[in-house]
Amino acid sequence: MDKWLNHPTAIKIMALVIGIIMWAVVHFDSEDSPNNVASLYENRKIEGVKVEAYGLDERLYVLKSIEPQTVNLTVRGTTSDLFAARKENYHIQVDLRSLEAGTHKLPVQWDLPRGIQFVEASPNTVTVVLEALQTKEFEIEIRTTGTPAEGFMAGTPILKPTNRVHVTLPENTMAQVGWVGAELSVDNEKESIKNKSLKLSVYDVNNNIIEGAVLDPAVVEVEVPITFPFKTVPVQFIMTGRMPAGLSIGTFEPDTEQVTVYGSKEALDQIEFIEAELKLDQLTQSKKVTIPLSLPQSVQEISPANVSINVEVVLSDTRLLEGLPINWKGLGEGMSMTVLEPATGKADIVIKGSPSRLGRLQPGDVTVDADLTGKGPGIHTVQLIVNSPRFIEQSGGTSTALVEIHLDEPVSAVYETSGVSRVSTRNDDLVAYQVYE
Repeated sequence: MDKWLNHPTAIKIMALVIGIIMWAVVHFDSEDSPNNVASLYENRKIEGVKVEAYGLDERLYVLKSIEPQTVNLTVRGTTSDLFAARKENYHIQVDLRSLEAGTHKLPVQWDLPRGIQFVEASPNTVTVVLEALQTKEFEIEIRTTGTPAEGFMAGTPILKPTNRVHVTLPENTMAQVGWVGAELSVDNEKESIKNKSLKLSVYDVNNNIIEGAVLDPAVVEVEVPITFPFKTVPVQFIMTGRMPAGLSIGTFEPDTEQVTVYGSKEALDQIEFIEAELKLDQLTQSKKVTIPLSLPQSVQEISPANVSINVEVVLSDTRLLEGLPINWKGLGEGMSMTVLEPATGKADIVIKGSPSRLGRLQPGDVTVDADLTGKGPGIHTVQLIVNSPRFIEQSGGTSTALVEIHLDEPVSAVYETSGVSRVSTRNDDLVAYQVYE
């Protein structure tokens, strides 16, 4: 017998039998042998498992809170399985699908490592608060900080691709929005800032950033002109020469009537307008005329540097304006005058221009002046000055007037009536009353 037990084959057979017996003990069905297998399992408490939410429609709602945020789990498993599982392998979840804004009490769900059995969760429900989201459009505001280099100034920021942004926030938070945009430093800058990418933020009225906002777009490109001081002034069109015979300007449409002038503040203070000279004698047909603008002294730049005008040239028409009053100006003190010619004391003026412009004339659009400044007693021929709208000019009619200027005569008579004297001139016009003593 001892000889047989010491045989190598017998030893191998015995080892195999013992191995089979041990395997059977470990994997024996618990229903058949509950007392033997139960001793291989144990309970374990997993504390502070974070509650995870899923199924939230993030286009419509935001998860405001989950209470409590962690749950304690009690699980059961073999020593080896429990030892192999890490805390991050345990998951506690709540399903937010189909929920609307408000407060909801939800049961927890669990996802455990392989081989681990659920025993209990404490607590087994959590309270979630969902808040509805609101989307609102704002104008982007770029606030510049600092001061450009001496003599320079920062212009209005230019945004690309848009100056509008859509902001999505919970409804209650949206009411706190003060402005949306970014800050950009221009301190000591001498050149324009170009293609600067800025991340947009949402600020409350106290300039504090509101976290959690969704912005579309979230980033914009910004350009800030850094230039000399500037001033916007009108363009004054100066007409020189005369239109070719038989032609007039029908329409006159400049592409701009204002330009921006850049220079020192002292130079800008002296500029009220920029002149653009149009030579009428060169207009023989309708065309687009480009006039370069001359740069005034001490001015760095004019923008635009040229002004283009669409000019329509048409055949002229004429119109007679009869009996226009003559406005006499500059008659010396103590002098009077008599109009010798025209006998009516009024002017008949022939004007020319495009038919459309002549047809739009209203009473008072054409006036006649005569200047008597510096003229003394005697007979004088005075040139009449006809004032008319642009592109309408005098082509005939009364051009001069013949007047006689004379000194007012001394007092010719004094009439005493009830202690009052009446002082009169040569033509007996009343000039004063005074008490006669």
